[in-house]
Amino acid sequence: MVLMKFAEKCPKCGGFVQTKSVRKSIGFGSVEIPVAQFCLNPVCDWYQDFAEARKPEDIKEGYNLKAPSIKGKMPRISMPVLSRNHMLALGGIVAMIILYFLISFSTPVSNVGNENTPQAARPELSNDTITSTSTATTVTTVTKLQETPKVTEAIPTPDRIEVKFEPRSIPVKIDAGHGFFPDSIMINISDTIVWNNEGNVRPRVVLVSRDGLFENQLIQNLGRYQYQFNVSGKYIFALAEDGSYKEYPNTTGSVIVK
Repeated sequence: MVLMKFAEKCPKCGGFVQTKSVRKSIGFGSVEIPVAQFCLNPVCDWYQDFAEARKPEDIKEGYNLKAPSIKGKMPRISMPVLSRNHMLALGGIVAMIILYFLISFSTPVSNVGNENTPQAARPELSNDTITSTSTATTVTTVTKLQETPKVTEAIPTPDRIEVKFEPRSIPVKIDAGHGFFPDSIMINISDTIVWNNEGNVRPRVVLVSRDGLFENQLIQNLGRYQYQFNVSGKYIFALAEDGSYKEYPNTTGSVIVK
């Protein structure tokens, strides 16, 4: 039998070696068992296979294959032995508990303040006492009826609170190449929109009201046109060519009047 040992370096070329191992479970633990070693030098063919050895104890270095013994460390569990006297005592205790519950559930509970109390046990009221009680009750009732409830005067509140805003003049830039800026704006009633033509490529542009608020307005470069909105709603505007009134693409804007 060939006795194999771990090699830190290749015994043939002196290069580095690599060890292959497998994990085995032993009792409550596990160990790594080497199976082979080979040289990492690509031109060297040194190799040893530990599987050829008959016993793992032949591998002398690097590994302990014996799992720790747990014999004598586990607590010994034994069932207690009951004698005849113990069994009789235990049976007597169980019988007393059962008898107690049977008596508790079978005993009726007496009603406190039962209506069947004899009339003699009740205190009798004299006629004078009954008359005095009735008179006091009548006086109290008449007094409550004579009291007039206080009515709190209602404070009149207006049905509608009107909030007035000062009219504003809001500028909007227009350009035949880019449309309106801003393209959508929200204003109050009595506000005025001022459209300013700032286009350089097409200096002449026509402002169109799709809702018919005004006729088509020709606005020169750096020119302006303004309109005051007095009715709430949403209004759409567009920019068109001078003469043909053909609308430019993507040049629409809206004004929302609250």
